[in-house]
Amino acid sequence: MTSFSVELTDAAMAAIATQAQYIATEDQAPLNAERWLARIWDAVDSLEQSPRRAAKAEEDAYVEYEVRRLVIDSHLLLYTIDDDRRKVWIIGLRHGHRLPRPGDLPTDPNSLGPFADD
Repeated sequence: MTSFSVELTDAAMAAIATQAQYIATEDQAPLNAERWLARIWDAVDSLEQSPRRAAKAEEDAYVEYEVRRLVIDSHLLLYTIDDDRRKVWIIGLRHGHRLPRPGDLPTDPNSLGPFADD
């Protein structure tokens, strides 16, 4: 089975960092933040194999490209797949209880690395 490479957009990295910082400081739980981040990175790594195993995200209805979601604890890791380049792009993170925020995702598929010409 051919694996995919996985990359994160700047917006996804910022969302992950913000949530980890919140857990560490606001919840006063730095060890929990480390554990949460470890689960996030394990989930990211797991997308190298079978990225289509996760369901489409609600955000999929608002953009012109496919958006899937991987559930990690109470959060949704949002991503898209470029089969031609065998690449998965992590494009966002949101708490599962929050409503979709399609405005936080790239609107133009050509602005994403997986769709741009190499």
